[in-house]
Amino acid sequence: MKKVLGIATGRRNGNSEILLKVALKACEEAGCEVSFLRLHDYNVKPCTGCELCTKLMVKKRLNGGEGEVHCMYPWDADDFMDIVEQVVAADGIILAAPAYHLMPPGIETVLLNRIHCVGLGNGSKHGHEERRVCASIGVGGSDWTSLFMPIMNFTGSELLGSQMHLVDQMKLHRTPAIGMVLCNQEAMDRAAQLGKNVAFELHKTEGPIEYHGEEGVCPVCHNDLVVIRNGRCACAICDYEGDPVIEDGKIKGIKWDGGIEITRWSPHGVEHHDAEQLATVKLTKMGYEFTEEQQKMMDEGRKVWGAYLDPVMPKRNK
Repeated sequence: MKKVLGIATGRRNGNSEILLKVALKACEEAGCEVSFLRLHDYNVKPCTGCELCTKLMVKKRLNGGEGEVHCMYPWDADDFMDIVEQVVAADGIILAAPAYHLMPPGIETVLLNRIHCVGLGNGSKHGHEERRVCASIGVGGSDWTSLFMPIMNFTGSELLGSQMHLVDQMKLHRTPAIGMVLCNQEAMDRAAQLGKNVAFELHKTEGPIEYHGEEGVCPVCHNDLVVIRNGRCACAICDYEGDPVIEDGKIKGIKWDGGIEITRWSPHGVEHHDAEQLATVKLTKMGYEFTEEQQKMMDEGRKVWGAYLDPVMPKRNK
């Protein structure tokens, strides 16, 4: 039986959580095993940027796949591994969240930042077949949600191991009051359909994973977040470039360069990422490698700047 995990990052029994449960119920009725967790019930320490996991990943790659990737935090230091175990066990993931200041709640990005320390964001399958899928549900009090769904869908894809297997997404505006979604039957029905779409794709035994939601500007991640780079358009999530199609002085669309095979969700994307990261520094099994002069400059500079200004500490720590 296919397992679907719902991850809620909003208020207990709030609008996004209600829609998540509607979607999960539809999954259950379609023959899936369902469960959900509320991120606010979990203590997840933030990534410190120590790069231990990155160095261990490189070492593992250079050792032909041998070796363990782990975080600087002991696995029992917080509840992170508890979440990871549930994510790894799931075939499908549905994320649901309210919009806070154009984005999902910070606790979601805290989880996203920690993913790499266990290899979830490294294309690993963790024993699953290729057909793992995700979907997103977002609720905004107004239309201040421009960064919201791109981050949601990016998080879902990273939880699948950096695979863009987005099945559906729904975004609801102008729903600020807790429980207000219960007065919107159209939204409730849409959440149920999202759940059905997730179950449908999980139960397919062949063919590509298909997207069932509203189309966005980007044909890969189906979001509308586009940046201008070197005079061209680029999807901020997929790193996918194209040229604007202009008619009557207005942008009617974008003529993209190709398909998912040239985005960051492909081997091409991994190679590009590594090349960019290693453009100015070399990585070996022992970590970053610098010249003697570079190492001296960094050691002396960090000593100088480390001594300049002490941080203001929280009053409770004084």
